Amino acid sequence: MREITRSFGSDGGLVGTVCLPGEGARDGFGLVLFNAGVVHRVGPHRINVKLARELARHGVASIRFDLHGMGDSLRSSAGIGHAEQVVDDLRRAMDELQRQSGASRFTLLGFCSGVPQSRDAALADSRVEHVILYDGFNVPTRRAKLRYLRQRLRAHGIGVAAVRLWFRRLRDHLVSLARRPSGEPEAAGDVDNLPADLRALRARGVQVTVLHSGADFSAVNYPGQAAEFFGSSVEGVRFGFLPDVDHVLTSRQAQRRYIDWMLATLLPHGSEGGRAE
Repeated sequence: MREITRSFGSDGGLVGTVCLPGEGARDGFGLVLFNAGVVHRVGPHRINVKLARELARHGVASIRFDLHGMGDSLRSSAGIGHAEQVVDDLRRAMDELQRQSGASRFTLLGFCSGVPQSRDAALADSRVEHVILYDGFNVPTRRAKLRYLRQRLRAHGIGVAAVRLWFRRLRDHLVSLARRPSGEPEAAGDVDNLPADLRALRARGVQVTVLHSGADFSAVNYPGQAAEFFGSSVEGVRFGFLPDVDHVLTSRQAQRRYIDWMLATLLPHGSEGGRAE
């Protein structure tokens, strides 16, 4: 395995680390990792570093990089909108990984806020053959709401303090409803246009995998929830659920579970490891 950290992009302002496998490299395939929210390119608890190095041992090249204006990368001087800039950054990262490794087909791993960014880049660049969308949107179902209520009741009990807490939450919810413009639906984490976008990706032959953690991402709290929410509107999309993993992969056990799931999903011999729910 060999790692190279370098500047790249049209302005040289992007900074990323290319992780190259040694012997047994898989020709033509590479993984792109980038910021989760405002977290540096290493990822929460250095998960991007750990995943990249594990994949390199299995012959997969990758690049982990900071978008313009984040981590070690400079601000962009291109004068374009943020969404357009992110798509361009992701395309430049694919260019760099292609130069360094020869990869011509890419998987984009969108972590949380990186989900819509990965989706947009996949829609814009035909080299993307797979997008993994991790914990990037809410998929509310009645069953999930009931499970969440039951979990909270178990945690708080039914004493005076718990009753006060629930009345306060009910009051806050009613206030938010009253302030919402008439007819405006409750926000669900950017899912309004998502089914159409996912169908467009599938129509182009892009593999789409939607993954949610379940240990602390209480809005998604049972296997099959995302598949139930989307129903038949996004045929061909694969869904995954990690019940014992928290959103930011705090424990070593959670990190190992997440990495194992990614290996099973990305490597040919483990194509069933990230199976649909």
